[in-house]
Parts: sequence; C-alpha cells; structure tokens
Amino acid sequence: MNNFKEWLKIRLSRALAPEIDQQLGVNQKLEEVRLYGIAPWYQENFWEPTVQLALRDLCRPGDIVFDVGANFGGLTTVMSRMVGPRGVVCAFEASPRIVDKCQRNLVLSGCNNVQLFHAAVYYKSYSTVPIYLGSHLNDSIYTNSEQENAAYQVSTIALDDFVEHTGLVPNFVKMDIEGAEFDAIKGMTKTINSAKPHLILETQPDDTNCLDFLREAGYIAIDLNTYKVIETPQDYPQGVGIRNNLYIHRDRLSEVAYNPPFNFREVATVNTSDFQKKNDGSIALKTPLILDRGRYLIDVDFTAQGTNNDLTCGVSIGEKVIFRYHAYSNLLASSYRDWVIHLSETSKVSLYFNFLNGTSDETLSIKGAKITEITNFQDLPTNLYV
Repeated sequence: MNNFKEWLKIRLSRALAPEIDQQLGVNQKLEEVRLYGIAPWYQENFWEPTVQLALRDLCRPGDIVFDVGANFGGLTTVMSRMVGPRGVVCAFEASPRIVDKCQRNLVLSGCNNVQLFHAAVYYKSYSTVPIYLGSHLNDSIYTNSEQENAAYQVSTIALDDFVEHTGLVPNFVKMDIEGAEFDAIKGMTKTINSAKPHLILETQPDDTNCLDFLREAGYIAIDLNTYKVIETPQDYPQGVGIRNNLYIHRDRLSEVAYNPPFNFREVATVNTSDFQKKNDGSIALKTPLILDRGRYLIDVDFTAQGTNNDLTCGVSIGEKVIFRYHAYSNLLASSYRDWVIHLSETSKVSLYFNFLNGTSDETLSIKGAKITEITNFQDLPTNLYV
C-alpha cells in the first residue's frame, strides 16, 4: 500500500502545489485536470465505474440529486449530465485543499446545473469539525492516529436543515465521506423518512451503522459489485475491502430495475489458455466474447505481486474501452476483481490488462474469468447521452 501512495503522490504532486505561477499555459492546466481523473466531458469517464453505472440508471432528467463528498468532481459531472438542464445537483466538499479543484473541474466540464457547497455534511449544523489530510485526496474528519493534528477546521451542515432552507428535496443521494457517512445520515433522518431518496454509500464491510439504520427505515441494501442483497457483513465476499452499497426504499422498488431477487445466468467462462501475452507484458483475450444486450458481472481471477508499475485493466469493445480500473498490479489483483458492465446492443467484448509508461510485472497471471448475466436488466433502457 505504501508504494501505491508514493505512486499517487508523484502523479498528483504538481496539481497539489499552490498555483503561484500565473504564466501556466492552457495545456498544463488541462494536464492538471487529467491528473485528477477527470476526462473532458466529451470523453469517457471511468471514475468508480460500478457506482457510475447505478448513477446513470437512477439520476433521471429533471431530478434533484445530492453528491456528498464530491472530491474533485469525477462523479458529480456524471450526475450533472444525467439530470440534464432541468435538473439540479447539490455537491458538498469539506476539504479546503480539494474544493477549489472540484470547482475548477465542474466549470471546465460545463456543469452549470451544479452548486458546490464548501461544508462538512454532519448530524448537526452550525458546528465545526477537524479535517485530517489523507495520503491521496481522501481527507476525513476522522484520524487513526491520536498524535495527528488536524489541518483545518470546517463548518458543518445537516442535510435536513439544508433541505428545509432551500426547498430542494433529493431523489437521489451519493455519499462518500471517508467514514463519516453515518454522521451525515443521522442529519437527514427527516428527509429519509419523508422523501425516501435512493442512496449510494461507501462503507467498510464491518461497519454496519448505516446498514442497520437504513434497513430499520425500510431500505434494502445492494452491493454494487455483486448485486447481492446485504443484510449482514457475512453477505459480502470474503476478504473484501471498501464496498459501495445501493439503498432503495421498499416503497419505491417498483420504480427501478434494482428490484431483487436478482436472477443470474452464467453465460461464459474463460481460462488461462484463452489469453495471450504481449511483448510489453500486457495481456488480453485472444478472441472476443460475443455478448447480447444486458448487464453482466465479470468475476476475474488474476494474481500479481508487483507494486512499482502502472496497470489498467477492464473491458473493451474493439478499440473502445467501456470499463476500466487503474492502479498498480498487486492492488488491482487483490481488490478489484469483480467488474460490472452494461451493453446497449450485442457486442464483441474483450478483457484486457495493459501496462503504461514502460512499466511491467512478470508476476501478472490471469487464471480465468466467469461472465454472468443479471437477467433483470435485459430490457432496461440505456441513456441517450453521456
């Protein structure tokens, strides 16, 4: 993990530096934006692809939606485009060193239906909380070290107060605030009980505070990497780290395609011999898979020991990438093996592992992959625009 942090620090160091050089050109400004994972709005956005797929399904034209923990805007831009010109996105970012970069990315992406609020979403308003710096833009109001000093003090806002003040009632809330999700949920109890918004929350499998609270309030929880209903920590795959749960209130299940029980159908299995290795160490399927329209879970079994490399892996249709993860090979092999894609038409699909910047890892080994269709989504309309 330390090597990954160093890798990220190198990639982000220039963008984190104070912007004191007034002579920076347009190209360098655009490069700084790319360092934060934000592609130009007219190109594909691969930030948190399993979460993004649910955002595209559930953020509808004209909706009011909240992005709590906008970070540098990777998913805020998706929400902005999905709700369209008649919709409203309220984005919240607490970290002083991140919020300016988020605002810049939103402006460059033309997100004129987004209002960004610099405040920590909490269980009460008019207070302050400390902000501790994370190693790779994952700043939090909590720290694991009693000796660490907070970098900032930031004012708080409760979402119930925000909704009452603005009159903006969310149909959907995405929340990723580095362990403070339950604090924020407690501050929107009235909104949850009255509006029953759809929610996506980042969570640690052993932290059941949000899960227990929302299940008691009438919600079901769905793991967005496996599409399994989560009732206890034992329902997650063994040994996984951070998960993203989708919460749908039982009164609103008929409105969405995320209505369990889900039906799974295994459609293909590939093994080691179905992949070929290139001279640079990259690996891809020898022959693409032909998959019909629909949603698919791709359970990829691969191992790697390397920590000093730059690897992208995912799914492509011809030259067009439709799903991608990007990190060093050992991290991807240990934590990013369950992929989810949605096809709008019958397609020839390939799985790939590409090394970048002249790096490689001789220990990378692809054992195989199992492709399973979630048949509930066969007739789901796909978005007309991105």
